[in-house]
Amino acid sequence: MVDTMALLLPFGRASRTTSPSAQHPAAGLPADDEVLLDAPDDRLGPALVAAGQGSHRAAADLLAATRALGRWDHRDRYVLRLAAFARSRPEWVQTWYAAAPDDPDVLLLRAQLAVDHAWGSPARAELLRGVSPLITAAARADDRDPVPWRLALDHARGSRAGHTYFGELWEAAVRRAPLHYGCHVAALRYLASSWHGSHRECLDFADRAAQDAPADSLVQALPARAALAYLNDGCGPGVPPERLHAA
Repeated sequence: MVDTMALLLPFGRASRTTSPSAQHPAAGLPADDEVLLDAPDDRLGPALVAAGQGSHRAAADLLAATRALGRWDHRDRYVLRLAAFARSRPEWVQTWYAAAPDDPDVLLLRAQLAVDHAWGSPARAELLRGVSPLITAAARADDRDPVPWRLALDHARGSRAGHTYFGELWEAAVRRAPLHYGCHVAALRYLASSWHGSHRECLDFADRAAQDAPADSLVQALPARAALAYLNDGCGPGVPPERLHAA
């Protein structure tokens, strides 16, 4: 397990829909608000289409399957994309929660939505304090699931939690899924120089995590992600070029 003090949102784009206010569709073509761009995989796509029609059943089945099979990386990516879709069309999530308020999958989706909402607000820290009970409810709903702990790590970053508290969350996350990519990315972001650490520390963490991961694990991508963050940042201590090339 990675050392706590060496801690240190998956790759891909959230599914997007065009604005419901778009008008004057071309003759013979569907209206803009009926078009799904950047179509995801063949499991998530139908869930998004059904959600656009107001039904939560396909999304519920999809997330329940990831939980039953322990496909935590898929679960994390699906939750992020479903939440992105629900930010503009939340009715299907509200209907789902009203029908099954103890469902671990809708609890997780509601927690992701709340974190996303708080993150985009100037009052982020204040709003995040009110999100904690939702994350806790999602974590308690299925103790095996690491995705609520990824949310907790994001929450801690947004509220500028200290290393000790973050380390406790990290240990709880990797105890459930040692190779969960989303939790590793959350930890990498926490360590980024714009928050609490440095780019050298990020690269150190990313290198160690990749060395300990199987060749087919998404965690193998962490060094490249850390190097890209450094190249896009333009601040903090310099990193030797050979480290960037190796990443």
